Amino acid sequence: MVERDKNSFDSLDDAIESYLDELSGSVPDSTFWSQQTTITRFREEVSTLHSSEDCLESHQICTFINQVLENTTAEVSTICGWVNDLISLQAYIHHQDPTILKKRLLSELEESEILDGRVITEYLFKDTLGSDIQGYSERVLTLVAYLRQYQFGTRVHVYVELILDTCSQPGYVRDLELEDINLDNDTVVISIPETHLVSKAGLVTQRVANISPETSEALEEFIAYERKEPTEISDNPLLTTSHGRASESTLRREVKQASESAEEYPVVASPLTRHQTSCIVPSEIWQCSILQFLERQ
Repeated sequence: MVERDKNSFDSLDDAIESYLDELSGSVPDSTFWSQQTTITRFREEVSTLHSSEDCLESHQICTFINQVLENTTAEVSTICGWVNDLISLQAYIHHQDPTILKKRLLSELEESEILDGRVITEYLFKDTLGSDIQGYSERVLTLVAYLRQYQFGTRVHVYVELILDTCSQPGYVRDLELEDINLDNDTVVISIPETHLVSKAGLVTQRVANISPETSEALEEFIAYERKEPTEISDNPLLTTSHGRASESTLRREVKQASESAEEYPVVASPLTRHQTSCIVPSEIWQCSILQFLERQ
């Protein structure tokens, strides 16, 4: 991931003032006052902790929540409100996808001795992989190994690699335009969902994600030899059929078919995944991508 330079703001206070100023003219008053109330309380706590950091990091938010809960009780919905408000500010400062920042924070909260972070996780993320995270991760790795060996540079291959590299929801990878790809510096410009306040308010609508050399090579192969030039569309999508942008159902079907095929190849299938009948779908690849990203932090 490529984050906004932390020197973009002289201090955390400057970042907060800039955020609230831009937010005030972009959202309903009730939303703004909720954000301001949470951030004001956060600033007071940070001040008492004598924090010298000039940017907002997950451990500061975690400390704030635990600090407040040492002295008061709060409903899960209230805590989740604090999380969402502060993650929105953090996304503004770092120019990142709030989902990734939220997952990073929740991984820290789950280690907290004061708060059962799992309850917060379940409240904020209802589309989790469940208890078999290791099983899903193994099957995603098997799928990627199969695609690199047997379907290198195909549409389904670059689709899967881009989800993993960008940690982006599959629909936003599908929406990529050809000009969003920069193979000279191995980056992708990808949209941030409008379900997040910073995107809906127009403050942070895109981010830049790095892609691996393997993905860059696969994209180069795909664009040169596999990508179809659409005949019935005015824009310039990356993932195409002969008529236009590939549909979500088409991409989903290709991923499922590839995952089924991957399980039949002993060369790439691991003992954990071989002979399993459940296939992988794009949303599961996305969730695994975030878990892998957090493990690298």
